[in-house]
Amino acid sequence: MTYYYKILFLSFIIPFIFSFHNKINFHKNFKFIIISIPLSSIFYIIWDIIFTEMGVWGFNKDYVSTYIINLPVEEYLFFLIIPFCCLYTYYVINKYKAYLVKNFDWKKFQFLFILILFITLVLNLSKIYTLVCFLSCILIIFVSNKFNINYSKSSFHNTFILITIPFLIVNGALTGSFYNQTVVWYNNDMILGLRVFTIPIEDFVYSYQLQLLNLLIYSKIKRI
Repeated sequence: MTYYYKILFLSFIIPFIFSFHNKINFHKNFKFIIISIPLSSIFYIIWDIIFTEMGVWGFNKDYVSTYIINLPVEEYLFFLIIPFCCLYTYYVINKYKAYLVKNFDWKKFQFLFILILFITLVLNLSKIYTLVCFLSCILIIFVSNKFNINYSKSSFHNTFILITIPFLIVNGALTGSFYNQTVVWYNNDMILGLRVFTIPIEDFVYSYQLQLLNLLIYSKIKRI
């Protein structure tokens, strides 16, 4: 088992097991998840393939296994496993209203977030990861508000806040925070250069939109 496989397995195993807990019963939503997550992953996999080809980022072959269309198998699994963990967390937080931050105007926050992202990308048009990441995040937030898809902004943002802790661990492991094992490297000419430990600041925006898009598609399919 490669280093990347181990990271994914440890991320997945606890949410999966607890999905069957009789006080949670998240497994009843698997029929929606097996449709929604693959649909969302298509966009990010295509993005990943293109950026890997462009040299925006890449993978250390010492810590991954077989490649398929320019990406290691583990990377494909990432777009299935991590969204599953995020949707599980959202489900639990939403079910029990276990909010870390209460009574907050998240719609106003999203407006300010979009403004900050837009200004930053305009000032850094040559940074391709920054540009595409921030622009796609703006569009996904816009869609979530424009089409009034039924999801809880409070539950989503509290999920994002809570997931920041495992995010730092998982992405830190992938970007070399531990044991000097860098699975994913970034071209410094293509990013802002601001990092939290070894994690590019863009990855936090990437995580936000990845979670949001998966939630939007999941929520839409669940209502069909």
